[in-house]
Amino acid sequence: MSYLIKFKSNLINHIGDLTHNRHPEYVSRQFEQEWIIYQRILNRTNVTQYTAWLDMRGNHDVYMDPDSQSSKSLYRIYSHQGISHKASYQYTLTTSDNDTYSFVSIDMCQRPGIGAPLNFLGYISKEELKNIKKLSEQTRNSNTTIFFGHYPLSFTYSKGVNELMRHGIVYLNGHLHSSVKNLYARHSDGLLELELEDWKRNRRFRIVTIDSGILSFEDFRFDQPIYPVISNPKAAKFKTPREPLDRLSQSTHIRVVVFSKWPIVDVNVSIDSKYLGNATQSIDNKNLYVLPWDANFYNDGHLHKLKIEIKDNQNNRINTENEFSLSTTTITVWTRSKFVLSIHWPTIWLLPITGALFLYIIAFMFFRYSVKRTASCCDIGFTLWNIIRLPMMVLCSVDLFYYSLTGLALYHFIGPWYIGYLTNGYIGAIFFWGTIIRGIYLPPDMQLYVGSVQLVLFFFPLTLCLCASCYSRYILLQSRISVAESQCNRVLRIFTVYILFGYTVLFVLYWSFVSTASYKLAFIISPFGLPLAIFSLFLYVKSKRLKMKDFKIQLVKTDNDNSVSENIIEVDECRCISIGTRTAIKDD
Repeated sequence: MSYLIKFKSNLINHIGDLTHNRHPEYVSRQFEQEWIIYQRILNRTNVTQYTAWLDMRGNHDVYMDPDSQSSKSLYRIYSHQGISHKASYQYTLTTSDNDTYSFVSIDMCQRPGIGAPLNFLGYISKEELKNIKKLSEQTRNSNTTIFFGHYPLSFTYSKGVNELMRHGIVYLNGHLHSSVKNLYARHSDGLLELELEDWKRNRRFRIVTIDSGILSFEDFRFDQPIYPVISNPKAAKFKTPREPLDRLSQSTHIRVVVFSKWPIVDVNVSIDSKYLGNATQSIDNKNLYVLPWDANFYNDGHLHKLKIEIKDNQNNRINTENEFSLSTTTITVWTRSKFVLSIHWPTIWLLPITGALFLYIIAFMFFRYSVKRTASCCDIGFTLWNIIRLPMMVLCSVDLFYYSLTGLALYHFIGPWYIGYLTNGYIGAIFFWGTIIRGIYLPPDMQLYVGSVQLVLFFFPLTLCLCASCYSRYILLQSRISVAESQCNRVLRIFTVYILFGYTVLFVLYWSFVSTASYKLAFIISPFGLPLAIFSLFLYVKSKRLKMKDFKIQLVKTDNDNSVSENIIEVDECRCISIGTRTAIKDD
């Protein structure tokens, strides 16, 4: 990091997660030693004395912080900007030419900050929104305004923020570490959004240049001897109508900014595979290399490829290139990056878990109705649907399991999932629809993801296990039926009744521990913690001890000497469903 600081740029922006605050991986809390190390790095390198150091908090920095705006918060004590600013702030850089460039931080961290994993999405309160509006208005007269925050907008509850950034050209953020690489998008309103991979694991950093009001950038990994950024002409795919794009066709020089460990000896420039010349070092800026060009020659509305080959005196070489167009039109391409940064993920996560729970409840109501309805006998062939329907009807015919499982599904929407010390010194409750702590409501966070995983890997397998167990118990009690179990059916029964149940109990214990490791007492007292595993065990034991009277459905066998033999289900002495195969019996 000290090498990057030697670049001595006008400004260095740290967009959050100044600390990790997780150890071991499942537990999160405020580790003061990490904050001390961060502050020591700033003091040792003396970076804040010769460049503007703009740091801000990320979600890792507010883990288990009950009041991140308090003067006792470690962020307020050890960070550079936190000493002066308790949340969002703005900084204006004035150059020797009296040009002003404003940088506005947008703090969307939880307040209070609860521990991981249910502290992932950004949220902005009405109070903070007013603060950002005030900061934004202060920058209206700047030549260029850049907004930065920790969270991508698609991972936040930030209604109204886009409107406040309408005079900014870019929103810089991070947060996702290396989950998805190269996340860049231009939104429909013209705002450019650029997400950056992390420094901790991937040693990634970004160099941003502003050339005549036009922003260019490159992301690098910290393992290169040379770091170049083409500042003019700008790459066509990153142009935005919020920039003075007409200046591209009026430019007189190709410009590239180069940071390097060793002196640069060659900067060869070519366009469309045609060599133009060797760029020379600017007199005013030793990191700037320029080459005269005739912009009118390339102002034809087409894309052109600019390629620059750079070599230092240690014979290290690097190539950089971009595709540019001097027209003022912008290019819109639907890419993976645009998809990730344009979709509102909290809403997307809400849909599958809500839909799955509703379908689950409807399915149980359907099978319960199938048990109780009155209808004439109907033949059932050996189909996949009937293999599912009969055990489900048996399960739903038992009041204990029908009401317990449908009640558990409904409880996902109503009751608290986790209860415990969600932040230092304060007990809170996490619901499907949000979190309540210190009398403050926080919108749904990672519980939507946690709940979806629990549905697929625990709740649905548990239902299958109980279904198989009840059906097996029913067949065992129905002594009037002679059951000749095949080897395949026996293996299937052992898997669904015994092995699957063992898996569900182990999984719910593991998943509950992972989800509540940061919250004291939560694993023990949370409804979706240890009590859920105990409740599952209770249902399983009851399924092995059911009596015939517990079933509202009856399986019998009837024999007619002169015609038909069939297995049927009698329901409330009114309805029968054929589940066997008719066999003609010849008279002697």
